[in-house]
Amino acid sequence: MDAWSGAIGLPLLGAALHPLLGAMVQRATRHGVKLSVVLGFANLLTLAVFSIYLKPDFSEPFGIYDGFAVLNGFLFFFGQWFSVQSVRKGDLVVHSSTLGFKVLIVAVLSASVGLEKAGAGLIGGAVLAAAAVYLVAGATAERLKANRTTLWLTVVACIFFATNDFLTGWKSHEIGGDRWLIIMIMTAGTLSVGMLLPRWKDVRITFTKKEMAFPVLGAGLALGVQALLVNLAFSWFREPALSNIAYSTRGVMAVFFVWVIAKKCKEPLGGRQLLGAVLMVVALALVLL
Repeated sequence: MDAWSGAIGLPLLGAALHPLLGAMVQRATRHGVKLSVVLGFANLLTLAVFSIYLKPDFSEPFGIYDGFAVLNGFLFFFGQWFSVQSVRKGDLVVHSSTLGFKVLIVAVLSASVGLEKAGAGLIGGAVLAAAAVYLVAGATAERLKANRTTLWLTVVACIFFATNDFLTGWKSHEIGGDRWLIIMIMTAGTLSVGMLLPRWKDVRITFTKKEMAFPVLGAGLALGVQALLVNLAFSWFREPALSNIAYSTRGVMAVFFVWVIAKKCKEPLGGRQLLGAVLMVVALALVLL
């Protein structure tokens, strides 16, 4: 796999899993599973997926860049935590739209250290990708104004996620991508155990009812494979802004999945969503050209 196909292809495969992940999370919460329980077990299953694929080797002594990988695990976990809080506080459409801001942050960080060229294609593509996410999610200025708490919590999540993606692309090669990623996910998994322990009663209830347990396990496996594909792209090909633009297509895929398969959604597929899909294609073309 060459750099072009990997930096774009792996995130596209990860984005294709987004509708499944969303469906599993929705099904779990519909049966009464708390989002924190879903997140905690999803991170533990993600650790299992990473461990099986990466086969970690810790024969080398712990060094400074391993410490950066631990920091990245904190960024990954707290990005998820703020993301969950934003969903709890308000409108899912506002949350999904604001997540597009992450693409811009990654592009600016990557360009600032010379990891990726700060050309018109990269910056223009990042701006168009963020606009495409906004349009596909169906947000409006009035909706954003009415959900300020959700908006700002999601912005904080974007900062954590974007810094995590950038650091993986920039510094993971110092200790090897496999070692970096497994340390990062082990850190997030450890924090998840700490989050689940005070919620042990909720955990026990979840896994005594198969209608609750199955979607939680499904969400965890979907997140694990998705996270593995996207983070491999960041660490192997070191173009996190380009990979993030490709990964942003998850919103487009989710909307069209609902429309094509279910033939229905809360808001009919209209001009805004179609324009967003076109902008996403243009964003990718700008970066590639």
